[in-house]
Amino acid sequence: MNTKIAAVPVTRGPDGGWTHPDLPSFDEGDTENFTAWLNRHQLEPTRVWMEHDDAQLHERYCGGDNDTLATWQPTAPAGAGWFLLALGDTGDDGPVAYFVRSIEAKT
Repeated sequence: MNTKIAAVPVTRGPDGGWTHPDLPSFDEGDTENFTAWLNRHQLEPTRVWMEHDDAQLHERYCGGDNDTLATWQPTAPAGAGWFLLALGDTGDDGPVAYFVRSIEAKT
């Protein structure tokens, strides 16, 4: 039986990053196991990139402002049931927020 993954309070670390406590650690690029985990828990994922969500903050990020991740408040996707799964800096592609919602929330 799988645990139902639900929204929890977000307490970000000093760098501004955060990971949902029920999200296991996956190796970078391990999309197969991540996708299997999402499917097991009947979660629909989406990403919100800082670059598109807050262009001014992203410009500061690109300029070397290390506090930008901690101040970014990513906008949840439109629709019901979305909650934050992880928030961090990808390194190469910049800051991203992963949101998920129960597949049941779509209906």
